[in-house]
Parts: sequence; structure tokens; C-alpha cells
Amino acid sequence: MLGRKKSDRLSPKETEKALERIRRSYDDYIISYMAPIDEKSAFEERYITALHARVDLTRFIKEEIEHLEGLKQAGEIMKAQQARTTAAGAGKPKGFADRVMEELERKIAHYPEIHFHDDASPEVMKLYGALREMDTLHWAVLARFIRNVHSSTVSYNLEDRLLRMTTIGEDNVPPELERYLFLLKQRGRYSSELFRESQECIKRAAFFLHDLRIILQECRERGLTDDKDVDEAIRYVENIIADFRLKDLKRG
Repeated sequence: MLGRKKSDRLSPKETEKALERIRRSYDDYIISYMAPIDEKSAFEERYITALHARVDLTRFIKEEIEHLEGLKQAGEIMKAQQARTTAAGAGKPKGFADRVMEELERKIAHYPEIHFHDDASPEVMKLYGALREMDTLHWAVLARFIRNVHSSTVSYNLEDRLLRMTTIGEDNVPPELERYLFLLKQRGRYSSELFRESQECIKRAAFFLHDLRIILQECRERGLTDDKDVDEAIRYVENIIADFRLKDLKRG
């Protein structure tokens, strides 16, 4: 950022300018992708927390820029999905968003999906299908590995979040997809809200995967294992994050 070395720090004046650029970028993001204003509010809360905690603001700004870029990337993908379902784009040259979408579809094609509505985002259905497959094939191994290093509470908290995204409920969807399904059934009456909710579904899954990844990394550092089942399960988590382009979509 700004052509500096990692060891360099922004001056107070540079810090203020960078913060103002981030605030303007959030405004642009909210308008461009019809995103909730909560995203900008959350940034301000993180900034206040960073000040109280005396966090290195240069590092804080770098991480916030990466977080915002991840949000924009997810927004581009969702816009491309919307355009495909609402516009007759035959014969038009492919734009950047179309190419990104095609690459994403290619990478996630092998994952199972939870199909719950014909107009649902393919990415959401595939992502939650991948989580359900992880729950079925790998969670028992991962939970045991985590409990061997951390308290059972850590494993149970993660498992509770995973169950909310994978256990099929009354509407044949997991609890975390119930609102999304409700909006899909309204036949376009809440199109902007529907777009935001699809983003929220992806973010909830992404946040869970990154939190799980951090815990697994800590477990490996504190108690290395050469268990092939654990290694395979961890690779599955890493692959989901990579294939669904969730690398930068994490908590600030």
C-alpha cells in the first residue's frame, strides 16, 4: 500500500487520508452493490476498538482495505448472477464480471448443491452444499482434532454454527437460508433485499470457514499431527475457501 515497506508506518496525516478514502469506498460499495449500511458502521466500530486497543493503524488500514476488496469481489459476482437471470445478453461481449462468474462456476462445479428454489443463486446452493458435505464427511474428524487441543466448548460452538447452515428444516432449507428462501418466494417484490440477503448467506458461510480455519491452524501449531484423515479434512476446508473465492471475505 502506498509503495511503502512493510516496516514503514503511515504518518497521522496519511492515516487520516487513508481512513477517509476507506469511508468513501464504503459509500461507493453500499450504493453500487445495494449493500446494507451496517458494513460501514461495522468498520467505524472496528476503528474505535482499534484505537482503544492501541492497534497499529497502518496494519489496521491494510487489513480493512483487503476486507473491503473482498466485499467488492463478492458484490461483482452477485451482480453478474443477477444480470444473467434478468437480462437478455445474447451476443454481447463478455465483461469482467461475466469472466469471473464463469471461472467461479468452473471451480465449484464438482461440489454438491442444496437445491431449494429455481431462482436461488447457484453459488449459494453450491456453497451450502459444500458445507453439508463437509459436515457429513469430515466434521467428526475435525471436531475430534479440535477437542484434543482446545476445550470442547470451541468445538461445540463451531458445530452449532455449522448445523445452522447444514441441517434441513421445515422448508427444506437450513435455518441460515430460511430468510433467503422467503424472499425468493415473493416473486421479485423485494429484489434489492433479496440481493443483499444472498450476500449475507455467502458472508455467514465465509466467516464460519475462516473462523474454523484459524482454529485448525492453531491446533496444528500446538499439536501437530500426521493423521491423513485430519489432513484431508483440512484440505477440504482450504479448497472451499479457494474455490469459492472467499479468501478476502472475512471479519475485519
